Amino acid sequence: MKRYIALLRGVNVGKAKRVPMADLRALMESLGYAGVRTLLNSGNAVFDARSGTAASHAKKLRAAILGTIGVDCEVIVKTAADLAAAIAEHPLRQHAEDDARMQVLFVQEAATLAERHPRAHGFRGT
Repeated sequence: MKRYIALLRGVNVGKAKRVPMADLRALMESLGYAGVRTLLNSGNAVFDARSGTAASHAKKLRAAILGTIGVDCEVIVKTAADLAAAIAEHPLRQHAEDDARMQVLFVQEAATLAERHPRAHGFRGT
């Protein structure tokens, strides 16, 4: 099985777009994902999948969240390896004193980064 990270954008901020983490975990488990864990009320989840791609999981999760919970939100899925590489290859890594304070912007498709942030520099296109 391969480990993935799902990042739900714009959920649980204020009263709009509420996605309870217990509901998200149950939904993901019902879709066949294993080892599902969420972080507080963040909209972030870690899970394992036997097959598929990060992009296919993102599409599947977005549709399932809309259909089951009724919230339409962007879902970005990355592999655990993508996350580790983003940290290791961060251009300011050598200056970081606290990994918890490092910031990384993830998009599902590299072209989206150029559209949203024309001056951003993707170091792996992830």
